Amino acid sequence: MKPRALDRKLVRDLWRMRWQVLAIALLIACGVSVAVMAFSAQRALEQAQTDFYRETRFADVFALAKRAPLARERDLAAIEGVTAVDARIIQSGLMDVPGLTRPAIARLISLPDDPSRCLNCVRLTAGRAPDPSRTDEAVALKTFMDAAGVRLGDQLTATIGGRAVSFVIVGAVLSPEYVYVPAPESFMPDDAHQGVLWAPRRAVERAAGMTGAFNAVALALAPGASRPAVLREVDRVLAPYGGRAAYERADQALHAFLAAELKELSISASVLPPVFLIVAAALVHLVVSRMVDAEREQIGLLKAFGYSDREAAANYVRMAAAIGAAGALGGGAIGGGLGAAIVDLYRDYFRFPELQLRFSWPALASAAAVSVAAAMAGSLAAARRATALSPAAAMQPPRPASFRRGFLDDLFREARIDHATRMIVRNLERFPVRGALTTLGLAAGLVLLIGSLFLFDSLDRVVERSYFRTQRWSDSVSFVEPRNNAAVDALAKLPGVFAVEPVRVAAVRLKSGGRQEMTRIVGLEPDAMLHRALGPGDRVASPAGRGLVLDEALAARLSLRPGDRVWTEILEGRGGQALLPVTGLARDYSGATVYMDRRALNRLMGEGDVASGAELLVASDAHKAFYRAIEATPQIVGASSRDDAVAAWRAVMARSFSTAILFYLGFAGAIAFGVAYNMCRISLAERARDLATLRVLGFAPATCAYVLLGELAVLALLAVPLGVLGGYGLSHGLVAAYSREDVRFPAVIAADSYGLAIGVYLAIVAVAGGLAAAHMEV
Repeated sequence: MKPRALDRKLVRDLWRMRWQVLAIALLIACGVSVAVMAFSAQRALEQAQTDFYRETRFADVFALAKRAPLARERDLAAIEGVTAVDARIIQSGLMDVPGLTRPAIARLISLPDDPSRCLNCVRLTAGRAPDPSRTDEAVALKTFMDAAGVRLGDQLTATIGGRAVSFVIVGAVLSPEYVYVPAPESFMPDDAHQGVLWAPRRAVERAAGMTGAFNAVALALAPGASRPAVLREVDRVLAPYGGRAAYERADQALHAFLAAELKELSISASVLPPVFLIVAAALVHLVVSRMVDAEREQIGLLKAFGYSDREAAANYVRMAAAIGAAGALGGGAIGGGLGAAIVDLYRDYFRFPELQLRFSWPALASAAAVSVAAAMAGSLAAARRATALSPAAAMQPPRPASFRRGFLDDLFREARIDHATRMIVRNLERFPVRGALTTLGLAAGLVLLIGSLFLFDSLDRVVERSYFRTQRWSDSVSFVEPRNNAAVDALAKLPGVFAVEPVRVAAVRLKSGGRQEMTRIVGLEPDAMLHRALGPGDRVASPAGRGLVLDEALAARLSLRPGDRVWTEILEGRGGQALLPVTGLARDYSGATVYMDRRALNRLMGEGDVASGAELLVASDAHKAFYRAIEATPQIVGASSRDDAVAAWRAVMARSFSTAILFYLGFAGAIAFGVAYNMCRISLAERARDLATLRVLGFAPATCAYVLLGELAVLALLAVPLGVLGGYGLSHGLVAAYSREDVRFPAVIAADSYGLAIGVYLAIVAVAGGLAAAHMEV
């Protein structure tokens, strides 16, 4: 009978305190939902990636060359550890797509003669494969077709190697190499202008003028093969043919981007849930402690009727466990819904054949266990107090509190404050621990609010600095081969061009202190105005002579400072290597770039005064004529627009980040609401008799509400500076956790973001206080 009676008491207590229980369970649900959401989305991406890679035989090693004979394919296949080789032709050019103002970049890739031997195979989603006997059929990347409005049967014409080549699109495909397709000058997607076409080898050989040759190769390795040894052998075989440094799958750009996204999901699942669980445990401690104080007589009666100390105290631990379990179950349901929303968002960017939510039951089980444990831990101190009460002592009224003049009384002694305000001040002094916990809990909510909004300010700074201060051009073009100044001068005569500056871009490997980094080196004019290396404080760090200007993050990874020297290896063209001085640091938020004087870079590479592309300032009303002109220029194989890149940033910010930030705003609001509501309910339970006495003495209901809510208002205001400092610290933590090599976020929070966060926070606290005050019978 004893357990049944205690069970009834537990159910009644939970129902009597249902709103407080719901507020605490909501906090736990938020923590659990973040873990379930992140791990479920991560599992969905990993499974989609694994399945697609296996189906399409995604390669382990990649390499590029200038032009290598097909006979070298046998040499590559003979390398120890290599199980398959797929030698291909990849050529780029511009392509006129009906409906697009700016020409699309066309990548034409050869299909193997024997489909069973392919690596990085494409998956057909619509139409059919091109007829190997024909040279005018191709399949296109589905994302490009969807974004550009290209349909099966349409004919597209691209300029490849100075030749106009036309293909009829007979199929739509997905490729493991192009799961995510960013623009050349940005990591944001630009599907409409990234046209990837696959055609039979004979057709591509004819278009590129590479009969019996290849310029790209993919290799599959046996399990346990030595990847460094394979990379060295691939470089050796391709070196006579203009081979660039081979790299493995982990360094493949799109694979690395997806790996960074998976890492961010793990960080989200590890960082945020503990915040909710700590706050929830503190609230459980306050609520259960208040229950033990209010139920002294009931505890004494239970013990007098034969219940053991453990049985009398266990009910409070069971209540905490029930709150934790309810929050965990709710969090699992919410996390599943949020995970589905995140996966839907991923489908717009990561194009896998199958990307379905895979609910992470292990994540739910682990989060539920931790949640229940945290809630029970919050109740242990109160349960020990219940255990220590003897029946005789518990049946007696609690000893009246000792009221003495305290610090706050002395502080306000000369101030003329009313009696209601004195009650607020004295109650704050009487319960300092509860006030401190409440303040920290409220501050935690404000910290998350500020930390969420900082992303918008940070991204605005990235866009403003990258595309309007560092890169001040409106358009850029790249050449099929490095060209002399005559090609650059010809660009200045195109319609609408105000200014043009040559650039030389090449792949580079830097070595220092046993570490190495592969990135790109950009050769600029000494007096360049359209592209500048900017250091801290927006100071121009112009490269001079043979000196290098390194991105700050890149320099930190290599432990380099101005004045140091770094071994520099150019990985394309004729190559070139030297020990060069670091003369300055640049603060690039997008990419890890090395800057050098263009002419000095050309001398290092053993080339003349050439450029691999140019950056231009084009009149906004002349873009259409400008694009038509570069389409007719065979030497130009790539074109980028700053306005389009910025628009892509804005589109991602408007959708992806807005969705994520709404999640976190809801979570932050849950913390502030839960803490404020429970604090008011505890205060109301403790001061019900005092408030009733005030009413008997003639005080107005508004005065009684002021006494109840005034304490909350004081603590909420005290939490504001803590929340602001914590939000600033959280922004730096998020920068460190979420920054990638391709993009880094500055820790910038605008004044209006602080104002918005504080306003939302105070509104949530006011709503919570108002709901709690509604339970006051006055």
